[in-house]
Amino acid sequence: MRGKTHCAIGVLSVIQASILFNIPISIFNLILSAFFSILPDLDESNSVVSDIFLKRNVSKFILKMIIYSINIAIFFISLKINNNFYISSIITFTAIIVIESKLTHTLLRKVFLSLIFILLSISLYLIKFKIYFVIFCLMLATFPWLKHRSFSHSILATIVIYFLLKQIEIIYNISDLSFLGTISYASHLFLGDLFTKSGIPIFYPISDKKYSLGFFKVGSFFNNVLEILFIVLFIVLIIYSLIKL
Repeated sequence: MRGKTHCAIGVLSVIQASILFNIPISIFNLILSAFFSILPDLDESNSVVSDIFLKRNVSKFILKMIIYSINIAIFFISLKINNNFYISSIITFTAIIVIESKLTHTLLRKVFLSLIFILLSISLYLIKFKIYFVIFCLMLATFPWLKHRSFSHSILATIVIYFLLKQIEIIYNISDLSFLGTISYASHLFLGDLFTKSGIPIFYPISDKKYSLGFFKVGSFFNNVLEILFIVLFIVLIIYSLIKL
């Protein structure tokens, strides 16, 4: 499913759960649900959630500046060593081809996304936040390096998310943090990607096998229509639940 669909389903799931379990609906809860509903796709460097932490146009600009800087440095170092403009130009041109083939935009985004969470975890540790915040951020730092739809799309990841959120909830007395955060995270998996053609590895890392309850191809016209219909049905269910109160 598309990121905006995951986000909508995550928010609607939390609203439905709040109605069923008589939990007050707040702006914080809705923002929380929106964030956790797209969090599993942090393992995809070009996903909606990745773009929240690092805009693609920013990382593309950084990539260009890094490549230009390296090439200029190589040219002047080579020129200083052999004192021949033409040889230095050939070396620099060769270096450009090699560097641009190895230092890709995807790789750079993975590095920077990981660094963002690592620096955040270090900052939280230095200002003496509880260790569960630090562990949570360090876990997110590993997500960009995971194969898409692997650990982050498993039952194990959902359990780990619940455990960490539960500890944070207990320490800081944040009502229903673990419940609503896990509901929205799980909605991405079991109300979203499970119904796509490629499916998800529910029992990862025990098994890499991907399970699917649908045959929808993400991005296709038919899939987009079905996503809209699913959201509409979810809204109808919520209205029905409110009427039955």
